[in-house]
Amino acid sequence: MIARVKKPNLSSLVLSARRRISSASSLQEEQAAFDARVDSINAYFAQPRFKNLKRPYSAESVATKQGSLPPSPMPSSLMADKLWTLLDRAEKDKVPLHTMGAIDPVQMTQMAKWLDVVYVSGWATSSVLTTAWNEVGPDLADYPYTTVPNQVQRLFRAQQHHDRKIYDERMSSSPGVRSTMEQIDYLRPIIADADTGHGGLSSVMKLVKLFAEAGASGIHLEDQLHGGKKLDILQNNMLLIARTDSESARLISSTVDIQDHPFILGTTKRPTDGKGLAQVLAEAEREGLGGSDLDHLEAEWVVDHPLCTFDQAVENAVYASASITDKEGAVADYLRAAQGRSNAEARTVAKRILKQDIYWDWDVPRTREGYYHYQGGLDAAIQRVNEFAPYADMLWLETKTPDLEQARSFARKIRERWPDKWLVYNLSPSFNWSAHGFTEIDLKEFIWNLGKEGFVLQLVSLAGLHSTAVVTAELAEKFKADGMLAYVNLIQQKEKQIGCDVLTHQKWSGANYVDRILS
Repeated sequence: MIARVKKPNLSSLVLSARRRISSASSLQEEQAAFDARVDSINAYFAQPRFKNLKRPYSAESVATKQGSLPPSPMPSSLMADKLWTLLDRAEKDKVPLHTMGAIDPVQMTQMAKWLDVVYVSGWATSSVLTTAWNEVGPDLADYPYTTVPNQVQRLFRAQQHHDRKIYDERMSSSPGVRSTMEQIDYLRPIIADADTGHGGLSSVMKLVKLFAEAGASGIHLEDQLHGGKKLDILQNNMLLIARTDSESARLISSTVDIQDHPFILGTTKRPTDGKGLAQVLAEAEREGLGGSDLDHLEAEWVVDHPLCTFDQAVENAVYASASITDKEGAVADYLRAAQGRSNAEARTVAKRILKQDIYWDWDVPRTREGYYHYQGGLDAAIQRVNEFAPYADMLWLETKTPDLEQARSFARKIRERWPDKWLVYNLSPSFNWSAHGFTEIDLKEFIWNLGKEGFVLQLVSLAGLHSTAVVTAELAEKFKADGMLAYVNLIQQKEKQIGCDVLTHQKWSGANYVDRILS
């Protein structure tokens, strides 16, 4: 069958040609606008503020994700610039920023007079609950991922309210009166706990976006499970802190990263029944064993199947070998050749030196949850920090104890490779500070001694939680017995004594400010 071909209409051809010309012009304008945006992003990337950051993506890839509406500067971006300036000054002056975790606007306003930044803890936020329809509890990263951003938004809005209140009061006064008024900067940069990102990469990106929109100046992400970020789509200056908890880590979820291989534990004893730890425990649980009995069985299994790293297994094999005379040299040869290699490659090196394969298995001791055993410590933590460093503004190595010499040691090792990276130290309330032999002078100088080693940001993460507990516990006990005498002595007189502005709570809340708006 032959199809009939309709003759083209001349007017439609002319119209089509005009559309193509118009479309070509529109495409050129669209491309020019896109190219201008890419140039703008490249200029943004080139700021001195980002000189120590590595981005594994291009300005073009960022621009295509932003949509046609150009991103507008967020208030959090302005606050992040303020934070960066404070940290830069702290580094140059060797005088650290030290702060505390706040759990509500009252604490935030009282801190603003004295401290330059505010910290928001995930543990505290989870424990006091700032998200509706959720269970109060410890921070097991099981709370909704909006929980901490909601707390940041709460505090940032309170900061803006108190800033407007005091600005109105000052600018409504004569210069003479204004010169006698106390000036408090309520707009203190907020640094928040982003935990592990609450999921995969897409969850992390959404979480970071929430923090930027909520008003955070900086966030920290941990390496306990997940990690990643992509903030440049917003062109936001929010600082990123990379935190590692591997100094005290005992388990790891995967062997996929070869950088972790030297620290993963296995056993050189082959199970006689061919069963791994997870299978042994699962069978015992099916037979009714549980609780402490199951823990005891696991401990017995580990004693019977000693754990070690592959490097330790090779060293033990070398010293047990009758055919190797220069044992120290052989071990040194192995460690030098295996450094930075995967376990598979390290096995090849070991076989060359030992002339045989070595039995060592990291799967046999895996836990019931599927985790691998891991040898944490400073070496493991420093290795991870070195991996994170190119992509983060600040580095946080979490420690088990408040050890100044340990902090000096790892700080110098890190800054030897990354001299321009800022360090963070958690002055953790989990430490039993009085049990570590510190004198009063030691405690008073601890922060500033750390500051000399590059720890420009230091924080008592749960200070707000503990201080509220102490004040309320004392007041409740005294109030039960002494009634209003306790309240007056412990609260009102103290408020007057230290000049706490919450004494006149109506004014503190902004009643005068709102009255002036309404009038």
